[in-house]
Amino acid sequence: MSSTALPLPVRFALPDDAWAPVDPESLGVRNAAFLAVRDAAAGEYHPTITVSGGWRSDAASLEQIADESVEKLRVEGAEEVELLQRRSLGTEHAPALTQAVGAVATVEGRRQDLRQAQVVQGLVDVEDPARRVVMIYTLTCTYRQWEQMVPEFQAFMATVEVVPQQPGS
Repeated sequence: MSSTALPLPVRFALPDDAWAPVDPESLGVRNAAFLAVRDAAAGEYHPTITVSGGWRSDAASLEQIADESVEKLRVEGAEEVELLQRRSLGTEHAPALTQAVGAVATVEGRRQDLRQAQVVQGLVDVEDPARRVVMIYTLTCTYRQWEQMVPEFQAFMATVEVVPQQPGS
C-alpha cells in the first residue's frame, strides 16, 4: 500500500488481513492521509493505525512536535492524557522518536482507556536543510489490547519506506 496524500510518497504494508484501509473522513478523522482499522470482537474497540505528515519550516524540535501531538489529544477532549514513555532514535538527516501515550476518551458513547504508540519522524530536505517533512505514524488501541497491538504496529513500521521521487515530479 502507499499514500500519495503526503508531502513525500510513502509505501507500507499492513500487519495482516485483520487490518483494512478506511477513508479517514468516513470516521471523522481529518488530519490523516491514511487510516487502517483492525477487526475486533463485537462491542470491542477497533484499533487504528494512522499516517499523517506535512512540511515544517519552523525551528520546533521533534520533542516539541511530539508534545503537540499529546496536547492535541487534550484539545480533542481526551482526559487523563499522560506521556508514558519517549525515546529518540534515527539519524541526523532522518531523526525520529517514539512515544507511548495514555488517555481516557469517550468513543461511541463508551469511556475507553486508550493507548497510543507514535513514531514521529523528520526527513530533512537535502536541498534546503531549513525545511523538513515530519511524518507521524500512530497506533491507537485500548490498554487491554496494547500487548497484542504493539508487535503488529512494529511489523507495520518495519515496512514503511519513503518512495524515491522521480526526476521532474
